[in-house]
Amino acid sequence: METRFVQYRVCITRDAETGQIVAEIPVLGIADYGNDLPEALTRLEEMVRFHLECLQEEGKAIPEEQVAEEGFYVHVKLPAHAA
Repeated sequence: METRFVQYRVCITRDAETGQIVAEIPVLGIADYGNDLPEALTRLEEMVRFHLECLQEEGKAIPEEQVAEEGFYVHVKLPAHAA
């Protein structure tokens, strides 16, 4: 069975009130935060994996995003049973 990867564009902003870094994946409608960029990205990657596993368990399609523009992307290895 072939390993399947998906990638999603990540938008990075800073919360004006808290000063924390916010990392968002618009196509999935999810975001997380951290005190710095590595922390925000780590938290976001964990959330992406959880989100995709939930979609799969619910029998829903895994969203895919075309790489159409420059930017920052997170690459996610799908669970074996989702490939």
